[in-house]
Amino acid sequence: MKSHFILGPLSLFVLLSLSPAQAQPASACDPQAEGEGAQWLAPCKQAAGLGDGHAALMVGAIYWNGDGVAKDDAAAAHWFEIADLAGESRAAKMLGDEAFGRLVKAAHPADTDAILDVAIGWYEKAVEVEPMPSAKAEAEQSLAMLSDLKHKLSAR
Repeated sequence: MKSHFILGPLSLFVLLSLSPAQAQPASACDPQAEGEGAQWLAPCKQAAGLGDGHAALMVGAIYWNGDGVAKDDAAAAHWFEIADLAGESRAAKMLGDEAFGRLVKAAHPADTDAILDVAIGWYEKAVEVEPMPSAKAEAEQSLAMLSDLKHKLSAR
C-alpha cells in the first residue's frame, strides 16, 4: 500500500502551526520552519505537560518528522495521544496516519487485524472532529480504503 497522503516535514509544520484547530491560548510551542524541532522540543514538552494540546501535537510532529531528533513513530504516537486527550482535534488524523503506517509495516498477518481496527477508529474520529477540510478529506479517503480492506479480509 502506498501512503501518499502522509504530509512531508515542512508542510506538516506549516499545517499544524498556521491552522489552529480551535480557539486556544497562545502556545509556548510554535516551530515555524523545518530544522527547528530540536530547539523547540523542551519548551513544547513543558507546555504539553501543562495541558497545551497544540504543544503536544507539535512534539509529536517533531518526532514524526525526525526534525532535529531521531525519527520515532512510537514517540510521535505517544504525543499525538496526549494532544488528543488535551482536546486537540487534529491529533486523531495523525494517530490514524501513524496506525496506517504500522499496518503497512506489519510483519505478521495476525498483527494486522488489531492495527486495522485502531487505524479505522482514529480515522472515524478524525472525520468527526478534523477542522481542516483537506485533512478531513484525507481521513475520509483513508477510512473508506481501510474499511473496504477490513470487509475484504473478513469475507475470506
